This record gives sequence, structure tokens and C-alpha cells, in this order.
Amino acid sequence: MDPVFYSDTSNNGSNFASPPLEALSLPSQRFLVFLYSGTAIISFCGNTIVLMVLIMGKKSSRELKKFLINLSLSDISMALFSIPFTYTDFMLGRWIFPDFMCSFASMMTTCAMCVSVYTLTVIGIDRYV
Repeated sequence: MDPVFYSDTSNNGSNFASPPLEALSLPSQRFLVFLYSGTAIISFCGNTIVLMVLIMGKKSSRELKKFLINLSLSDISMALFSIPFTYTDFMLGRWIFPDFMCSFASMMTTCAMCVSVYTLTVIGIDRYV
């Protein structure tokens, strides 16, 4: 598939640019903003409640509690560093944040995903053993 070229060369002289910002209709944009914002808020609030219950609760096993706290912190970092930057980049079709935030948000997203996957793997192995 051939790359799409636009006549706008405002991105440092390159002829390859992102699609126009108005790629989606206004109702679609509003729906996606509502959906992504709701997902981030529910994820942050839900995992914060889980953290409070796990830290203050006394009934769960110590090993499982550590794993669940780790998983919850990973989900919180995903809600803070991945979801907002991803949907903003998708909606606008370009990166509007400072340059260092691009690599930081990407690193945090990758780190949060790896922590989630490895924590769930260790929980599965622990439960099996």
C-alpha cells in the first residue's frame, strides 16, 4: 500500500503527513472523546478503590495481595499515561504534547503492559502451584 502524500509540508519539509484533522465527523469525535474519557476515569477510580480495599483489607492472602496491588498500579499507570495520549493523538492526527512526552508516554505504556502481562502470568503460575 502506497503512503498518502499531502501538499502540506509544515512538518519539517517532509511530504509525508498525517491525515487532515477533520477525518471524523463532529458527532463521532464527541462520542470517542466521551468513550475514551469515561474509560480512563472509570479505570483510574476503580483501580484506586481496589488499591484502598487491598491495602486496608485483612482477609486476602499476602502473596496474592502483592500481585493484585501490582496489577492495580499497572492499570492506574495505563489510565494516566496511555489512554489520554493515545486518544488525543488519534483524534487530532498529530502529537500536540512536548517532544519528551512522546517517548515517556510510549515507555510508560509498554512498561504498564509488560507489568500486567507478567503479573497475570505469575498469578496463574502461583495459583497452579
